[in-house]
Amino acid sequence: MTLAENISEVPRLYAEGNKSTARLLKDFGFPEQRQAVTVEEVEAVLARRPRLADLWFKRGRDQLLAGGWSIERRGDHWHIQNYSDHRHLDVKDRTRACAEFVVRYVAFIGDLQARLH
Repeated sequence: MTLAENISEVPRLYAEGNKSTARLLKDFGFPEQRQAVTVEEVEAVLARRPRLADLWFKRGRDQLLAGGWSIERRGDHWHIQNYSDHRHLDVKDRTRACAEFVVRYVAFIGDLQARLH
C-alpha cells in the first residue's frame, strides 16, 4: 500500500483496533513521512473509497472540541480550520475538502511527534 492509502485507512484501523492515531501514523513512518503525502494522492484514494471519506468527516467533527484541525459543512462548502492558529480554508468539493483535511490533520500529529522526539 502507498502512504496515501495507509493514511486514508487510519479512522477505520483506529475504530477496529487498539492503536492510537499517533501509533498508527508511527507505524506508517511518521513523523519522518509527515510531508511525503499530497492532497492529490489522498483525494485519489478517497474518490475510489468514499466510505473512508465518511469516516474522516466523522473524525473531523470530533476534532471541533479537541483542537488542531477540524472540518465541518457550512452551506455549500466545507470549512477546514486549525483551532491552534486560526488558519482555515473553504472547499466546495467534498472529496477534495476531505483530502485537504486529512493531509493537514496527519501533518499536525506528525509535527507533534517530531517535537516529542
